[in-house]
Amino acid sequence: MTAPLLDLGADVDWTDAEAAAAARAQTRTGSGRLAELVEWLAATAGRFPPGRSTRPRCIVIGEVEDSVAELADSLDVGVREIDLPGDPRAAFAQATAIADDEADSGTDLTVLAAHDPTNAAAISVGLLTGTEPVALLPRGAAAIDTQGWVTRAEDLRDARRRVAALRSRPDDLLAALDSPVFAASVGFLLRATGRRTPIILDGTGAAAAALFCFDIQTRVARWWQFADTSDDRIHQKVVAELAVRPLLNIGTSRGNGTAGLLAIGLLRAAAMTSAEADSE
Repeated sequence: MTAPLLDLGADVDWTDAEAAAAARAQTRTGSGRLAELVEWLAATAGRFPPGRSTRPRCIVIGEVEDSVAELADSLDVGVREIDLPGDPRAAFAQATAIADDEADSGTDLTVLAAHDPTNAAAISVGLLTGTEPVALLPRGAAAIDTQGWVTRAEDLRDARRRVAALRSRPDDLLAALDSPVFAASVGFLLRATGRRTPIILDGTGAAAAALFCFDIQTRVARWWQFADTSDDRIHQKVVAELAVRPLLNIGTSRGNGTAGLLAIGLLRAAAMTSAEADSE
C-alpha cells in the first residue's frame, strides 16, 4: 500500500474525554439512547454541546442509487461516489486521498457505504476472529442453493488458509485479499479517523473493513457508529466482536447508504437534545 497501515493507525487519536464528561454531567433524565449519542457527538466534536453537523457527507464506494441520492438530498446531506480502479493498491491510495480532501473541505460527519462483491470481508473477519467460514455464511432461505453454499464454504476455507500466515502483517494481508472495495474502505477509515472525522458505518463491507482497522489500532472504534443491524452473519460477527450497538434496528443489509442516512436523523435529534440540556 502507499503508506504502511501501522503508520496510518498511529495517527488516530483518542476522542475528547473532557467533552464526553461534560456531556455526561448534563444528561437529562429520560434521554435514554440519546444521552449516549450526545456523549459520542461531544467526544468526536471536542466540545459540549456538540452542535449539529454542518457538512455531513455520504461516501459511497460504487454507484449511488437514485433512491439514495434522493434521500440524501431530502436530508441536506452531500453524496460522493467513489469509482474505484481495479488495482487494490490504487484504490487504497485514492480512498486515503479522498479522506484528506473531505477533511480539508470541512466534512464533520461521514457515512461510509460499501458493498463488496468479493469474499474479502468473510475471509478477513474469519481470520481476525478465528471463526470458521461456515459460521459466516447465510442460513435458512438465504442458503437454499446447497451446492453454491458448499462451493463458497470451500472457497473461503482455501482462501483463509492461503492468507493465514499474514495474520500479523496487515499491509501484506490487505494486498493478498485482492479487493479494491475492501482496500479502499480500510484506507478511508484509517485516514478519516486520523483526521478526526466521525463515521457511520453502513453495510457489511464497511463493517468488515472496520474490524480490520480495529485490529491495527483500537482507538479507531471511538470515532464510529454502526448504522443498522443486519441479517448478514459477517456483519453480526463484527458487531458482536466490537461489542457495539447499532444506531437503528431495521435490518438493512445492502450497504448502499440508506441506513447511514437515516441514522443521521437520530444523531441530529441527539444534538438538539444536548443543546436544550445546555440551555437549562
